[in-house]
Amino acid sequence: MTVNWMRHFELQLTDDSGTGITLSDLRVVFNIDCFNISSQTSVGTFKIYNLADDTAQKIVGQGLTRIRVLAGYDGLAERGGSNHGLIYSGDIRYASVGRESAVDTYVLIQAGDADLAFSNAVTVHTLAAGYTVADMNRVLMQDFARYGVTEGRTPAMPAKVYPRGRVLFGKTRWLMDEVARQCNASWMFVDGQRVMLAKGEYMHEAVELNSETGLVGTPTQTIGKGLNVRCLINPKIRTNGLIRLTQGEVIINQQSLPAAEVAKGSGRIAESIKSGNRQAALPDPKARLASIATDGVYIVRGINYRGDTRGQEWYMDMVCEARGSRDILSASELNRGGDE
Repeated sequence: MTVNWMRHFELQLTDDSGTGITLSDLRVVFNIDCFNISSQTSVGTFKIYNLADDTAQKIVGQGLTRIRVLAGYDGLAERGGSNHGLIYSGDIRYASVGRESAVDTYVLIQAGDADLAFSNAVTVHTLAAGYTVADMNRVLMQDFARYGVTEGRTPAMPAKVYPRGRVLFGKTRWLMDEVARQCNASWMFVDGQRVMLAKGEYMHEAVELNSETGLVGTPTQTIGKGLNVRCLINPKIRTNGLIRLTQGEVIINQQSLPAAEVAKGSGRIAESIKSGNRQAALPDPKARLASIATDGVYIVRGINYRGDTRGQEWYMDMVCEARGSRDILSASELNRGGDE
């Protein structure tokens, strides 16, 4: 029997001092994209229906600058209680009012996670001779902090000492990419924090997913792009976290190869061998099915949240890859024997 019972939704809008309003009883339709890349911040779009005129004008008039979204389920005490929490936090990019019908008005809000820091943070600083990667990270975080970003999880920094000084100049996020490379890690903004994870580190331990805990439909194994999984909104699952699909209980659909690939043997003409009219065909890496995890554990690489507090949609569509998968490694990484 399902553990999810009664949707929970709160939309908090605040000004720079943290004062604002909480909306929970109105119709809100939302779409949020959270992916594991530093070159694009997580973006959320929210349509709030039939607000009071003064509240709508307060939002559109830029008095409110930040948004927080809490969602999930209230649950039943005998089945573990509530399962709701923060799924998104961001800076409001813009807000507008509109009318959908003769009786329905709305306020449309678009927000970006740490959007001000992502767009505006610039670093101009000189590091003295003898600096380390940790020193560079400290300087960059000072520039992020000017826009309200705090430092979240951070891996161990390499101990290498650089004998020459260095001038840091440019977009702070571009320079943070270099820090991540030095740490063999990746980073992104998560709810106003800069989070950096080394390879093999994850946002959280594996969350069990099956029909009892919110899995919707059948996961689909794609061609070279991992596993697509849909579930009910669960705040315990975050980008770069782990999920576990219990093998034997969860069936995984396999996507078929394109007809053109089947017709030519799932390969492409890679080179001509000049011996008669024969040619050699090598497998096309883009036409390979993504790996299936033997232990049922997958890394969540991206999440699209879609919800309607008065409608049917209340889903997380996730792009996942098998933990330890080599599907997305580059050729140079494979040649080096790289692994997750």
